Amino acid sequence: ITMSASKALVCGSGAIGLRTALELLRRGTSVHLRSSRPPLDPHTCSVGAGGLWMPYHCEDPRVDKWAAQTLDELLAHKSGAHGESPVEVVPTVVLKRHHHGPTLKNFIKNDERLPNEVDDDGPLPKWTKDARLDFQHLTVEMLAWQNAGHRLRIPSEAVLKEAGYMHMWLFRPPIVDAPRMLNSLMLEVQMHELTVDVDTDTHYESLEEMVEDAKSLGCDSVVNCSGLGSRDLCGDEQIVGGRGVLLHYDRMCERRPDPHGGVAHPNDAAILVEEPPWGSETETSYIIPRGDVLVVGGTYLEGDKEENVRPEERERLVKNAWTLGIDTEKAEPIDSWVGFRPSRPSTRLEIDESVGKDAGVKLIHNYGHGGSGWTVYVGAAKEAASLVAEE
Repeated sequence: ITMSASKALVCGSGAIGLRTALELLRRGTSVHLRSSRPPLDPHTCSVGAGGLWMPYHCEDPRVDKWAAQTLDELLAHKSGAHGESPVEVVPTVVLKRHHHGPTLKNFIKNDERLPNEVDDDGPLPKWTKDARLDFQHLTVEMLAWQNAGHRLRIPSEAVLKEAGYMHMWLFRPPIVDAPRMLNSLMLEVQMHELTVDVDTDTHYESLEEMVEDAKSLGCDSVVNCSGLGSRDLCGDEQIVGGRGVLLHYDRMCERRPDPHGGVAHPNDAAILVEEPPWGSETETSYIIPRGDVLVVGGTYLEGDKEENVRPEERERLVKNAWTLGIDTEKAEPIDSWVGFRPSRPSTRLEIDESVGKDAGVKLIHNYGHGGSGWTVYVGAAKEAASLVAEE
């Protein structure tokens, strides 16, 4: 049975917390929103994120569903007039050294397969099948041939071959301008007639304190969207910070000419590399056009607690910027950012029976989305709101 909870306390004001609050409000539940800092505080993980829609470091079987629901909403957002929407669809290239894609056997019907054998989806992630992404698995030659038409700012065929990138993914995902979207979500929550109040300077020491506050406010449920804060709040040893470092360049900054004298193209693209020589799994190399900046990264270092960009990291990021097309001799970074993704073996999105039952308050957790916050935030919010309403 589902019924609307009369009033809920939502804790957290990143992408997950704000969208969860909004989902509850849209379903007719009054909301008190609490967090320890405002959404645009530089220490909020959501605000500095690249904002590229692509499941990343979020190992949970529910991710595909949440990501698809988020994609629905993001693509609806971008239909606003140019410049008004915090969402932009940007061609994205993921560089690969080896094929790693479907081979002929993935397309041949196998009549000898046993009835209980699972149909092999092939080596590509499930999300790549969504037709709206225009996903293609290409060789470097095919990409170069297509780019005569697309005119994307990507390394030339000769440069990619020199570095050993012979294969790539090309697709068209939405990219969220994180600060603008957080601002927009926060405004919508604040203006909603069912929002009781919003306080972005509340620090809870424990889940018990959170539940106690919910009870005193007359709430019958509380949703914990505190991200990495849940490590201390819940004593959750499974969640660790996946440290990311970024530089921001002005989107209108100088681009460098192709070393082989190739044509300079006018259209921005996102480029992601997790393979050598330009990148690795823990030291990814990427450029993401986001709003009026180019976000250059990055790292995924679990358990690294350093809050500033180390000098050697800054050097590597400037090198990444140069490799991926920024003329770093003429353009200086306008900002740098360090954030900690809430990484967990699987997302914790569930009802917690261990706290709050005696007080008559239902506790729901919605945290641990790793590097996929902006990729799953809508779907995760919908699932959390459904758990609130569950009888």
